[in-house]
Amino acid sequence: MKRSWTIVLRGMVLVLCVGGFAARSAAQSTDPHHPTVLGLGVNRADITNDVPGQYYTFMAGPGHVDVELAFKEMGLFGNPMRQHINFDFWNADGVHLSHIEVVSEGDFGRRHTDADLPTQQRINLAVTTQWGAIKVGGYYEVELKGAVEPEAPVGADVKPEQSQPLTRP
Repeated sequence: MKRSWTIVLRGMVLVLCVGGFAARSAAQSTDPHHPTVLGLGVNRADITNDVPGQYYTFMAGPGHVDVELAFKEMGLFGNPMRQHINFDFWNADGVHLSHIEVVSEGDFGRRHTDADLPTQQRINLAVTTQWGAIKVGGYYEVELKGAVEPEAPVGADVKPEQSQPLTRP
């Protein structure tokens, strides 16, 4: 009996360790108090409306910063469905800097924003989907260019075709 409990406990420890590793290696953070650091270049991720949002941060300035945003909706039963996601930028003091909605219907929706920052500052980003009674969302990219701290981009292995659409083969 004691041996079986030892095996069960070892199995639980293994599951917790693997689960903890998987959580740390995930590209997105769903905790606004512990955002994932975005890197210079193209950052990639998937999102669905079963999470309240994904949160990021990056250091930008002084100087010009360009941000390219892209979104490809995941469709519904193999058909394009008009969807949008929201990109909300905040500074470290909690001041809302910008709200950008990107719309997609079967192809990539794209938007651009930029700023000339007089000093270096932390920028926070919240990415959220539209609400829906059905699962909506898709693949998105945040490309940072210009005066941004050179961290490594997140989600290098995420591709648009890897989104989990509600489709039938």
